[in-house]
Amino acid sequence: MGVIFDLDQTLIQSDEAIELRRIRRWNEVYRIIPRLTPFDGINDLISKLNVKGIPICIVTSSPSSYCNRVINQWGWQNIKTVCYHDTKMKKPHPEPIQKAIKLLEVPQSQIVSIGDDPKDIIASKRANVLSIGALWGCNNKCELIASSPDYIFTTVQELDAFLSNNFKL
Repeated sequence: MGVIFDLDQTLIQSDEAIELRRIRRWNEVYRIIPRLTPFDGINDLISKLNVKGIPICIVTSSPSSYCNRVINQWGWQNIKTVCYHDTKMKKPHPEPIQKAIKLLEVPQSQIVSIGDDPKDIIASKRANVLSIGALWGCNNKCELIASSPDYIFTTVQELDAFLSNNFKL
């Protein structure tokens, strides 16, 4: 098994940074990273995946400098990344997910991809991996549901239970 996570609004609560990111005020974004906290249960889930030796990759439309600072801020270990500059095409194109699959070195049929945005779900479906909608951070629940993820969860704890029951975590 391998797990792909989107970063913003899936792993961390980053609403506060949306406008700053949109206008590319990255130095200000970097200063507020300590306030962009992981959703309840994320740190435990990442630790659990690490203990079980399950590879993790973050696929984000953010630059690697931002992604790596978030990873370091929260002390997450053993996480590969596919960031904005790592692919020519961006989500909803499947290229970022396909690159993550290669980095995870796990059969495509054993990949689970989790995101809060329809682009995450569409990219995952186009890459033929199991797609999970993360309602806990979603800013547009109707659009996420309309993108028809394979599964939808309202809490990280529901996701954790699903992974534990279906992938023997």
